[in-house]
Amino acid sequence: MKRFFCLLICAIMLCAGALAETYEGQGTGYGGALRVSVTIEDGSISAIEVLESHETVGISDPAFAIIPAKIIEHQTVAVDTVAGCTYASNAIIEAVTAAWLASGASQEEISREIVVEETAKELETKTADVVIIGAGGSGMTAAVAALRAGGSVLMVEKMAAIGGNTIAAGSALNAAGTDIQKTGTMSATGIEAVEEKLALEPQNDTMKRWQESVREALDAYIASGTNQVFDLPDLHKLQTYVDGDYVGKPELIEILADNAPQAIKFLEELGMSWKPEITTAVGATWPRSHQPANVFGGAGSDFVLPQYEFVRANGAEIALEHRAEELIMEDGRVVGVKGTTNDGTPFEFRANKSVILATGGFSANVEMRQMYNKFWANLDESVPTSNQPCATGDGIAMAQAIGANLYGMEWIQMVPTGDASLNASIANEMYINEEGNRFVAEDERRDVLSGAILAQTGSYCWKVSSAYQAWDIQGGYDYKGNKIEDLVANGKAVVGDTIEELAEKMGVDAANLQAAADAFNKALTGEEPDALGRRVFEYPMDKGPYYATLCYAKVHHTMGGVEINTNCELLDTEGNVIPGIFACGEVTGGIHGSNRLGGNAIADIIVFGQIAGQNAMK
Repeated sequence: MKRFFCLLICAIMLCAGALAETYEGQGTGYGGALRVSVTIEDGSISAIEVLESHETVGISDPAFAIIPAKIIEHQTVAVDTVAGCTYASNAIIEAVTAAWLASGASQEEISREIVVEETAKELETKTADVVIIGAGGSGMTAAVAALRAGGSVLMVEKMAAIGGNTIAAGSALNAAGTDIQKTGTMSATGIEAVEEKLALEPQNDTMKRWQESVREALDAYIASGTNQVFDLPDLHKLQTYVDGDYVGKPELIEILADNAPQAIKFLEELGMSWKPEITTAVGATWPRSHQPANVFGGAGSDFVLPQYEFVRANGAEIALEHRAEELIMEDGRVVGVKGTTNDGTPFEFRANKSVILATGGFSANVEMRQMYNKFWANLDESVPTSNQPCATGDGIAMAQAIGANLYGMEWIQMVPTGDASLNASIANEMYINEEGNRFVAEDERRDVLSGAILAQTGSYCWKVSSAYQAWDIQGGYDYKGNKIEDLVANGKAVVGDTIEELAEKMGVDAANLQAAADAFNKALTGEEPDALGRRVFEYPMDKGPYYATLCYAKVHHTMGGVEINTNCELLDTEGNVIPGIFACGEVTGGIHGSNRLGGNAIADIIVFGQIAGQNAMK
């Protein structure tokens, strides 16, 4: 979303009566052009004002707070970028550099290396009832629960800002049987998909119970003659278990699906709201994905900032730029964590009651994902990740060092995504290859979608959507809050008033693309079955303007992690509880099996974050 920042950082005048002159400069960020105004007094910068930016609110904010201040403090553009805000950081540095050079300064003068004097650092110590490592979605949710239980909370975060990977999330929250879901409709092909799950041989008594429950509900649904979306928590469990190849732990899946509807209410109570339409997140396989209304900002802001506002208002302390490195064990119990700050200061934080591990996965750790990968041909540095740079598996390594068991580490998920994506749903999208053809059922599992993309010419595809999605549903904005028109202007999306015009912009065969749209529409109405087996549809592909964005397979989610029980307690390699420590979110394993359904991760962090926070106070 186009934003105008009025960030003005003032410095003391270098000499009385010095003449101030203002120069403008421009850089390029993730969202496009970024313009700044730089005030020069006696050869030094005294103020920086960001005049124009298209960066995503929430995600890029730390760069706007930190980079200008550092440039003014050190009088150089040779400052470090802010982790997690690389695009915005570089854009600000580029823009300030251009403005400073325009004042007549030389590149050498404005690029002086920052010299930091090494001094001995005193140990930083703090204590709270609950110490939470990680300030992303699961950590923030755990903090809310612990605070509501009457405890004091200290959060430890290695990044310069809160939010972790959650604040950049592009998905939604899966929950079954909500009022929002009941407003949606479902085609007959959806019933066939349920019947297929019911026909499977049960792997255990729990799966059999789920199937019997769904069978009874489905019979009643068919008898009623309604066409609203059919769903119930037991179907959510069944699909999560089956589409995770029976690798997930049924007892954890049970908790996830039963409590997901409450997760909707949990966030509502904290001030967020939901879009009135149900959707199907990429790889969700079922229309139960609830999309945030972007009350707190774009992308995943609504999944973490409501908790942050509560946590801040209720006295929790958040120690940013503190990298946790080691769990403190005393008499067989975890009592705290130690590590180092960004400036080299050692710290040791202790918990009166418990420590909570909420450090996320390891998708951004190339060495770690190569170590555990067994199924993808290659996950080295040439394979990008959709994750924030914080997803490096630190918590997993710390837990393993105290004897924690790891579960399902080999299951590493890739997801279809690109430098831009209009929405987080597949209901109104076609995946089109270089030849202009559809090549996979877009409502398939994420591993299937990613594998299919990797098999195409060039290992990429286009995501094509119509005005129904771009305008009628999203009002001209992508799911991150950026104007779709800006994405087009910046070359991150192409647009055509007709299918033929869009094909020309994409560089694909127009006849093939039109045939793909025609077949899509016939499958939607039931006139003909979808040749690729797709079952989830919402609107036809018959309303311009049409949009397309490039899409690649990127490392996205690591299903494996530390093993927990239903109380979120850490288990050791013998299956025993490790006292004093709990875990929640992507750092854990055993919930999603071999393949995570799109939209289940947000449900995971809210459901298990609450459980971890509540039990940590017990």
